[in-house]
Amino acid sequence: MREVISILAIVIAFVYFVTFGSAVIMGLEREMHWALALGAFAAIILVRLWPLLPLAAWYGADTVWGWPWWIAIGLAVPVTIYILSHYWTRISDWFHRPARQQQGA
Repeated sequence: MREVISILAIVIAFVYFVTFGSAVIMGLEREMHWALALGAFAAIILVRLWPLLPLAAWYGADTVWGWPWWIAIGLAVPVTIYILSHYWTRISDWFHRPARQQQGA
């Protein structure tokens, strides 16, 4: 039974991320050429502008696919929670970093 649940979780995650990525690409593609949309998607990931991904997914699901706004927000919320927790960890680690020790003789 555990194997079935594990495989089902993997399938659900795969479907979610394909849907999320498709909404991002289609939302960007609505505003620009498809080649520029792929370049913008790659730039968002490489430059680490993570907060733009849920916004683009919401825009793609709401405007391009015609989903109700609350379902489109539901698509963007899990990634938003992940992004916020990532930034919270980075900022709190920076504040808890020990003071730099003076090196030398």
